[in-house]
Amino acid sequence: MNRFLDGHPYLSRASDISRTGMRVHPISMAGSTSRFIGLQFQLPGSSDVLTASGEVVSSASEDGTVGIRFTRMPAISRECIGRYLAGS
Repeated sequence: MNRFLDGHPYLSRASDISRTGMRVHPISMAGSTSRFIGLQFQLPGSSDVLTASGEVVSSASEDGTVGIRFTRMPAISRECIGRYLAGS
């Protein structure tokens, strides 16, 4: 996945996805401590590229991992996450 900080993409890995948010683990570190970020990601087994905006709600990890609460998301992204979670 990519997390967008100050308009620049940074490679990351996502985990613990839910209808309301996800945990983001940075692969490439960024110098920004922005509270709001853009997200671009694919769910396992899907080629669809989903987008969302989110707010950092937790950042207790030294490796830069943050908890993100979705703040805006297109309906198609919401539907894909719902289908993914129903199949998990």
